[in-house]
Order: sequence, then C-alpha cells, then structure tokens
Amino acid sequence: MDRNPQMIEAEMTEAEVATQQLATEGAAAVAAVPYVSLSKKEKKALRKANRIRESVLDVILAVVNVVLLLVGTVIIILPLLNYFSLAFNDGYHNLEVVLWPTKFSLFPFEYIFRGDGAVDFWTSFGNSVIITLIVTVVSNLVEAMAAYVLSKKDCPFRSGIMMFFIITMLFSAGIVPIRLLMTMLNLNDTIWSVVLISISNVTHLLYFKTFFEGIPTDIEEAARLDGASELQLFFLIVIPMSLPIIGSCCFFTIVGTWNGYGSALLFITDTPKNVGVMPLAYYIYYFMNKAAKDQTDFEFTMNSANIQAAMMLLSIVPIVMMYPYVVRYIKSGLQIGSVKG
Repeated sequence: MDRNPQMIEAEMTEAEVATQQLATEGAAAVAAVPYVSLSKKEKKALRKANRIRESVLDVILAVVNVVLLLVGTVIIILPLLNYFSLAFNDGYHNLEVVLWPTKFSLFPFEYIFRGDGAVDFWTSFGNSVIITLIVTVVSNLVEAMAAYVLSKKDCPFRSGIMMFFIITMLFSAGIVPIRLLMTMLNLNDTIWSVVLISISNVTHLLYFKTFFEGIPTDIEEAARLDGASELQLFFLIVIPMSLPIIGSCCFFTIVGTWNGYGSALLFITDTPKNVGVMPLAYYIYYFMNKAAKDQTDFEFTMNSANIQAAMMLLSIVPIVMMYPYVVRYIKSGLQIGSVKG
C-alpha cells in the first residue's frame, strides 16, 4: 500500500521527536551519574566533549602571559637569591657569589644579633613595628568611618567632600609646606612626623566607600529598628561584614609603611644621635651610607655588603610571615570593593 507524502512526513516528525527525547533522557542520565564514579575513558570523553575551542589569538595571549610571568618571576627571584647568598657568605669572597654562597659565614648575623649593630638594628626594627601598627589602625579606622558617611546618599555636601578628597589625589602642596608644618609642630627628628604624614590614603577611602555602598540598606534599617546607634551599627554590623576589604587595605598599609623610608628621609636627619628614632628601612639606608664612609674597621668594611644583605632579609621576614594569613582577603576584598554592587 502506497503512503502519501503527508503520512511519511508525520512519521519522520514523530521519529525526530522520539530521538530528541531519548537524547535528552540520555544526557540527563549522564549528568545524574557522579563524575567520580565514571571510568577514566568516560571522564576523558566528557572533558573532550565539554572543552571550549580556543582561537589562535587566545593561545597566543596565553603563551605571552606565561612568558611574562616567568620573566617577572626570574626578575624577582634572582636578586633575592643573590642577597640570600651574600647574607651567608664570607665578605672576602663576595666577588665569587652569584646565586649561592661560596664560603659559608654567619658573621653578618652575628653582627646584627650580638655585635656592634645589634642595638641600633633592633631599635629601628621596634620603631617600624610601632609606626606600622599606629598608621595601620588609625589610617584604616579614619578612612572607613569617613567612607561610611560618604556612602550614604543623604549625606550633606557629599559631592563637594568627595571632590575635595579626589583633588588631594591629583595635586599636592609639595614638600616645603609639609616640612614647615612639622617644624611648627616640633615633630622633626621624631617618629610622630612619619606617623602623621603616613595616615592619609584616599585610595583606600574609595575602596571602603564602594564596598559600603554595596551593603543592603535593609540590614541597617533592621538594626536601627532594634535600637542600634550609628556607632553600634558601624562597629557591630558594618565592620564585621567588611572584613575582606579591611584585610586588603590593612595589608597594603602595612607593606607600604614598613618598607617606606621617604617620610623619614624628609623629617629625620641621618646623624648618629637620631638612630634611635629611625624606622628600619631608613636605618638600612643610613647603614649603607655609613658603611661606605667608615674605613677604620677592616673586618666591618669587608663584610659591610653581607651585613646589608642580612638586614634586608630580616626586614622582609614579618611581611612574608603575614602574607599567607591575609592573601584570602586580598583578592576577594579588592574585587568586591572595586566594583559597585
């Protein structure tokens, strides 16, 4: 019996629908199977099926990224290895050092821990700890409080105040007015001049402000209905919710303050009587100049470069020890704080 074209077309349509249903059910069945229970061959086939084809441009960019990463790693690692080698090397054999000590010696560390430089080095180390703690706490607290107020749309003169902060990022009064201010306050040759000049950081204020703008207003309204004051709302609700951005800003403040010596260079004179108020980075700078001029002690002169390398290695220990504990906050904090919402 001959079938007309309409019957053939209807049968084909039914077959296509049935095939599609079987494919859907099969895909659902595969998706329902745990990935762990699949065999190696099935896992490989599944990865191959789900792999996104990369264009030639994507491959080129990936290769360039890897090359730049390797070059940057080498640029960072080689100087560290060289300073590590110098720190544990005998000063009489420094010319032979490249990436590993040629003649092992602990004289640089003996000088720092028990020698003539022990008191000055650890005093400056303590000064850096004090300066860093004060600047980190005060700076981020003031910036967070200012950013919280400016994140509210009903804040009076909000636009004008923000413009004032942004202008200070673009233009500076210069060194002379700041120097005159410190002289008027009688803060020259003290650690408080370094503290005062290091507190302000408008970039962190913008990070805080953007983050606070993303906090739902319903949470704050519920706290106010429960009788919370603005200070309670800020310290008990907003601050605990803002740990990622706080951790990121605090870490960057610590690194910048700990490694900075520009402020100390401006306000602390590099004389022996001021060694007791020098931060660590500035003391290392002072020690390098002192070692270049002092030729009276032959043993010290021959090992001065090794002592400098040992001081630099010891100076990075606190930052290296701290980094693993705050790295989880840095990425999430900056991603959340740099994009509104």
